[in-house]
Amino acid sequence: MTETEMRNFLEGYFYASKKIKALEAERKQLRMNAMGGAVGYEGNYTATRQNATERNLVCLADEEKKIDDEISRLKETQRKVRKLIDELHDDELEAILIYRYILHHTIEESAEELNYHPNTVKEKIKRATAKLCTKMY
Repeated sequence: MTETEMRNFLEGYFYASKKIKALEAERKQLRMNAMGGAVGYEGNYTATRQNATERNLVCLADEEKKIDDEISRLKETQRKVRKLIDELHDDELEAILIYRYILHHTIEESAEELNYHPNTVKEKIKRATAKLCTKMY
């Protein structure tokens, strides 16, 4: 694995977090849509609306299953990234990668948090990713 591929792999944590958040919002919207037609104008359930709601709930269950499966897959990606970082066994490099790839801070933000110069952070990220690349073989 090249250093660029390793960085892309590490960035997968952040993008998985964003997608999980979007999928959870989608699930919420699907639930709202499924329940939307259940109540008649007078607040009474009508047979037609009740049947439509039942159909919507069955479809909702199928869609929620797909969403839950995708969220599980994304969380597994996050676990793999976190485990790989932990395998560095170097607290300094792990902290830098956590700030950069788990918390998705910029180089400058990471440098500020760790009291380093941005060039030092870049060099340590390069060293950490090179070290991880050798662990992947």
